[in-house]
Amino acid sequence: MYRDMLVELYDKNIIEKNFNSSVFLENLLLSDHIHPKELEIDKKQTLIEAGVHNENIYFIRRGIVSSSLGFMGKGRFLGLDTLVMNDKSLCTIQTIEPCELYVFEKLEVMEYLFSLQEGWLFLYLIEKEERNLLLKNHSFLTLKGLERIEAVLIDLAQDFGIREDDMIVLPKSFSKKLIAEYANLSVNTITILIKELKKDHFLKTRTANNLFYINGSKVPMK
Repeated sequence: MYRDMLVELYDKNIIEKNFNSSVFLENLLLSDHIHPKELEIDKKQTLIEAGVHNENIYFIRRGIVSSSLGFMGKGRFLGLDTLVMNDKSLCTIQTIEPCELYVFEKLEVMEYLFSLQEGWLFLYLIEKEERNLLLKNHSFLTLKGLERIEAVLIDLAQDFGIREDDMIVLPKSFSKKLIAEYANLSVNTITILIKELKKDHFLKTRTANNLFYINGSKVPMK
């Protein structure tokens, strides 16, 4: 609440331009006091475990991870939520496909932020992104089955989809089982709903390779 009041003293556009994740990453990489490492990691690997103190901050260069907040991809920081108070992580974060990451020591990042007069604004914007992600995912649960799976697939298509002609294809890491868990629906229910979505021409029938092909006209620009 206090930070929200402070932010009102700043111009919103200036904050989003000068204190976003890209600027934060650039500053960290340019700092002589920060010693990042590059990491390539396979799918189904745990980066951060719930209930455990984490000593690292991660930045996703390529790939997708999952947590109770939802799915996060290229350009997202992981682990900053426990930076200031050094709390135990509230959620487990796991890769769902091979990822390329920058790894930063938490202590170095904390010291760097504390050396900046307005360093807290970086944390504020990143925390805001995570809060919006959580609220969005909770909003899916207020929808009924068919509406819910439509909303989930549209959201995933906007964030991670690859356009192929008139279709948007989800990466193969988004299996039916994974999407069922994310939408809080059973695999059997998802299977039934997929048939309905094909009838409505929301999903294309091209599913020989088990990928989700979504009708591009059904996905609004984000």
